[in-house]
Order: sequence, then structure tokens, then C-alpha cells
Amino acid sequence: MHRHILKNGNKIKGFSLIELMVALAILSILLALSLPNFQDIIESSITNSQAKSLMTTLNLARSEAIKRGTEVGLCASDDGADCNAGTWSDGWIVFVDSNGDADGDAGSIDAGDIVIRVFEALGSDSVLTSTVDLFQYNSLGFSQTGGVQTLKLCPSSNNAANARSVEINISGRGRRIEGGLTCP
Repeated sequence: MHRHILKNGNKIKGFSLIELMVALAILSILLALSLPNFQDIIESSITNSQAKSLMTTLNLARSEAIKRGTEVGLCASDDGADCNAGTWSDGWIVFVDSNGDADGDAGSIDAGDIVIRVFEALGSDSVLTSTVDLFQYNSLGFSQTGGVQTLKLCPSSNNAANARSVEINISGRGRRIEGGLTCP
């Protein structure tokens, strides 16, 4: 290899084309090996965030039922104005069931009902399913839905390792679950 020498005796320092190509080859191999793990970490982070959003929703519905002293419902909604059975991935709403006529049925929001908050679709093509179409809390904050109910969140890749679920017990409290889940 030929290097130029300056008048003061110092050499010009730099990389040759071969050295640069070897460094780029090593870098691309390392990147190719780490990219799938990095995507898995991102997907896990997204589903964790979405599960936390579900927990926040449940806490909001329960606290509003206690604060207002009336029944508050949480149902799937694709338009933010009315309940739609089975469309949890499209969004959901928390509402005051002023006349208590929902009765565990994902019917419609009546004229006297008040929509407290609208939650948009999850995004990232995650799929959210539930064992019921409507969760309802009474004025004491207990679940009116009966038994343990589950919201299951699956990432778009259907990677069960990144799936999360939220279980709501009869007391109305939710808990987040990781692992042991299956995705379609």
C-alpha cells in the first residue's frame, strides 16, 4: 500500500477501500442478526402499551361509576358514538348508562346516556378480542358482567410471546397477564 508523506514527516491517515468494505460487511452481518430481535422488542413494547391503555380504561370506568353513583359501561365502538358487538380492535367507549338498560347487552347508547370518553383503534394492526361485548360497573365499582371476563390482545404477527390479556374479576378490578396465551 502506498501512503503519501507530508513535508513534516507525518503520514496521511485514512482507510483503504478494502478496509472500508470489510468493516461494512461485518456491520451488515451484525445488523442482520440483531434486526429480528429488535423487531420483537418493539412489538412487545407496543402490546405492553396497549394493555396499559386497556387497564387505564377499566380504571376510568370503575372510578366514574363510583364517583357518579350510577352504572357505567364500557363497550366496543367503531364510531365513538354507539356500541358495536365484536369490534374491540376498532375502538371502545366509556359511557354512563343513565337508565341502566344495557343489562350486559351491547345495545345502543340511549338519549339519556353520557359518553365519558372515546378510545380510538389500537393501531399497529393488533387484534383485540373479548369474552363479552359490554363491561358494566355498578355504583360501588363492582362488575355487573358476571364472572371473570377477558380482553385478549394479539399483535399483528400473532406471536403469542408478545400477546397480552387483561382479566376483569367480579370485584371490577383488572389485571394484566403475559405469557401462556395463544393467538389465532
